[in-house]
Amino acid sequence: MSKKWKWGILFSGDNLTLNETIDYAKQAESAGADSLWTTELGRDAFVPLAAIASECKTVRVGTGVAVYARPPAMTEITAMSMGELAPGRFILGLGTAPTMWNENWHQLKVTKPKTRMREYVEAIKLMWQSNPTNSISYDGDIINIRDYRRIMAPPHAPLPIYLAAVQPGMLQLTGELADGLLANLLNTPKYFTDIVHPNIKKGLQKSGRQIKDIELCSLKVCSVDKDRDRARRRARPPIAFYSNLPYFDQVLDPAGFTKEKLAIRAAMAENNIPKMLDLVTDDMIDALVLAGTPDEVRNKLKDFEELFETLILYCPMPWLDPQESKDNHSTMIETFSN
Repeated sequence: MSKKWKWGILFSGDNLTLNETIDYAKQAESAGADSLWTTELGRDAFVPLAAIASECKTVRVGTGVAVYARPPAMTEITAMSMGELAPGRFILGLGTAPTMWNENWHQLKVTKPKTRMREYVEAIKLMWQSNPTNSISYDGDIINIRDYRRIMAPPHAPLPIYLAAVQPGMLQLTGELADGLLANLLNTPKYFTDIVHPNIKKGLQKSGRQIKDIELCSLKVCSVDKDRDRARRRARPPIAFYSNLPYFDQVLDPAGFTKEKLAIRAAMAENNIPKMLDLVTDDMIDALVLAGTPDEVRNKLKDFEELFETLILYCPMPWLDPQESKDNHSTMIETFSN
């Protein structure tokens, strides 16, 4: 591998115990990982990350991501607590989550996700300026805060905010407002050159910033095993699962997978998981994820050189046997060990 990537791991909480997650986090830190992340799937984003930050003292730690269904004031105070626990190391990563999750799980109906995210970030940044003698108010189209007052002064300076983005509008917002991008986990080099970079630059220009002012990170599904066939089999579930989310059309259609995506969605509508997995093609595995032997996975990254700065590895979820998840985490860490 010709490029020395900054790398990290995103823990989903899908089928590892919290103690096992902490153990793999410690192994990754010892192996030279730059960052460790948690997301809101099997668990919330903050509690597991606090546990990791208490045990891992040198790596950056971030939410990858916390969703904006949470009230902004709760995100603000929770993030400040994380910043206090891991001073200089915590990143607040935010994302929208799929529309159906917000509506069906959180009773949150959002017709303008970009507007909500803009106001969400602006409100949090403003609340970080509050203290016991200085209240703030925020007036937005969607978010309105009245006389917010931090009971205790912020324990440190405002924290970096990274945004998860797939579509052009959210990418532009990331370039305009955020300190970093978390590109979502199905992607191709063409997606970065044709969609990510042009839209990030548009956002940067709007705020008078340059590309050096933002960190470009990419999640990548990483299914790695000395047994190549086993590694590629493990890669099928996340491709099938995430192909069901409409915002990945930005990746799948230009890559030539429109027909495959529609077939997978039809199988999902039937709740036919085995059929969904069978519909994932070898071409999709080759194009969308890192899957294969350690050497194959490292070589595959050559296609992404200069396209992003920080690689965030994601064990293939869901529908993975717990022992296979453990094996994959161990092999990922071994593969990218410095």
